[in-house]
Amino acid sequence: MDELQSQSEREARILARRKRIQERLAALREGDHGGGKEGEKKEEIGKGKQQIIESKRRLMRVKYRTDQDVTSVRVAGDDRENQHRIQEEQTRQELRAKLLAEAEMSARQNAAVAMRWADLFSIEVPQDLYGEIEAQRQACERIIASKDTLIGEVRTELKKKDDEFVKTLKRQAEDIDTLLQYMSRQFVEMQNAFKEELDEIENAFLQERSDLLESNRREMQELFDRRSRLEQDFMDRYLAAVENYQQQLEGHRQMDAEEYHILKIKLETDIQNLEQHLEAMRATYQLNTEKLEYNYRVLKEREKENSTTIESQKKKLSRQRDILSSLKQRYAETDRRYRDENMRLTDEYKRITEQFKDLQSKFRHFELVDTKKYKEVWGMKESEVAALVRQLLQADKVLHEQQLGWEWRPPDDEVFTPVHSSGPGGGTGSGGAGGDGGEEEQDEDAAARAREQEVAERLREPRNWGALGLLCDEAGFLLDAKARHMIERLPKDEQGLVKAEAILRALGIADGSSFDQLMDALSADSTVEMRAKGMGGERGPAVLVHPDDAVRRLKAFVEVYGTGPSRAGGGAISGPLRVQGLLRRAAEREQEFWARMTHVISDKGVRVWRALEKQLEKYLALLQERSASLREVESLQHQNNELRALLNQYLSSRINEELQIPPTQVI
Repeated sequence: MDELQSQSEREARILARRKRIQERLAALREGDHGGGKEGEKKEEIGKGKQQIIESKRRLMRVKYRTDQDVTSVRVAGDDRENQHRIQEEQTRQELRAKLLAEAEMSARQNAAVAMRWADLFSIEVPQDLYGEIEAQRQACERIIASKDTLIGEVRTELKKKDDEFVKTLKRQAEDIDTLLQYMSRQFVEMQNAFKEELDEIENAFLQERSDLLESNRREMQELFDRRSRLEQDFMDRYLAAVENYQQQLEGHRQMDAEEYHILKIKLETDIQNLEQHLEAMRATYQLNTEKLEYNYRVLKEREKENSTTIESQKKKLSRQRDILSSLKQRYAETDRRYRDENMRLTDEYKRITEQFKDLQSKFRHFELVDTKKYKEVWGMKESEVAALVRQLLQADKVLHEQQLGWEWRPPDDEVFTPVHSSGPGGGTGSGGAGGDGGEEEQDEDAAARAREQEVAERLREPRNWGALGLLCDEAGFLLDAKARHMIERLPKDEQGLVKAEAILRALGIADGSSFDQLMDALSADSTVEMRAKGMGGERGPAVLVHPDDAVRRLKAFVEVYGTGPSRAGGGAISGPLRVQGLLRRAAEREQEFWARMTHVISDKGVRVWRALEKQLEKYLALLQERSASLREVESLQHQNNELRALLNQYLSSRINEELQIPPTQVI
């Protein structure tokens, strides 16, 4: 029944869907077909729907008739149960009334007996006492007899209940048998009715389907023709509009080019005039500033000299004459002692310098040897790991193609990219050839002096003073306490320059190009932070960064240029920062290599391997079980053959001819 109901609901949904589709198609054909469309729609829908309605009516009549037969049994049973409950309620009320009446009567009798017990204690004559006790005993027996009578009635009622229960079970069994007969007959009738109606509905829908397909085919052909005409019209209008737009665009382009050329010439002329004016004003301001500073210093020196000469020379003239001789003697002794100490320190310096050069050459030699050994061991282990990984990939290929039947996709060739591309004799960037060290050191000293000269020239340029002042104010924490103490002891006009030089050395600024990069980093529109994050950018006019952002810009500058590739010839930050950057990149490349080797098989592939292993283990167990079953079957076949041969031997024996009924006749 549930399956038939679900099937009918599905057919109803299909009909509703077809109805909506036909309504949409009818709305499209509204202008062409007119009023005859609705009659055709009703005719198309009516065939299947009318058959469904008639089938439902017939099925409802059959179901109602069979349900009446089935429910008649339940109605009769409910009626009997209702009568039984009414009778039970009457019996229970009567029994309850008897119990209440017996309880009241026994309570009165018990009270009378209890009241008589107190009078027995006052009787002294034995005969009278015996008579009263007998009366009490008879009264108690009457109470017990009344209760026994009530108990007998209850037991009789219980026996009636048991008999009635047995009769009810028999009657219920008969009702169930009747109900099963009615239900079986209903099922057969409903099944036959559903089969017949389904055949009728299917035939109606097949006819309706063929009509609908033909009408839809004609309608789709009309729609395709209409679409082709609309597309052709649209293409004609589109090509005309495109040609018109191109002509307008060409005209606007020529007009804009002329206006741009005129505006460009005008702006370039204005820029040249403004630059000339700026240079002239800058030269004038520079000259005036130098003159004012020179005059100010001269006046300050004159004021100091005059005040010192007037105040101190008068007081100290006589005293200086007295100690002049003693100072000359002390100077001679001190000069002799310092000359001896200077000679001794010079010799010690030369000796330490030679030891340092020797130690440096040994360090370079051992560094090259250790690097060579490390790369040889690395290359050996790298080849072993690559062989193991290729073997693992071959096994993965076999599992994918032979066991799973999947398409195997090999990993990228970058997995086997070697970490150290150079030969085993290559260094880490900190060593070099040790044979011609003297000439290289002289060249390096000359290059270092040239770079220092470039930095000094940049420091003297007035256009960098603002950035240097910002650097001194915000990056003073780069100096240690000893350097700050020494700078504070200098004159105020020299403190800024010395402090700027110390901060530049702390940042590793060793040449002019790195100085220019630092100045660019301290500009407001610098792109150093974008380059530190791996992005590029265009540079605008030079405006100093806000003091709150200066430290962040310095940090980004160190990240970009302090760990960049070696550019000793082109002027980048050199020294320990460059070496640390090279070592860190080498370690990162090695970590990436081991990460590629360990993840050559993806997590999905590992899960597939595990699942395949479990299934193969199950398959092995199944094969072993089948092998044992086959061996058992072979053993049984062998025993069967032996028994068959033995049976043939017994049947062909001569003793069978002596028997009255030989076994061959029985078999």
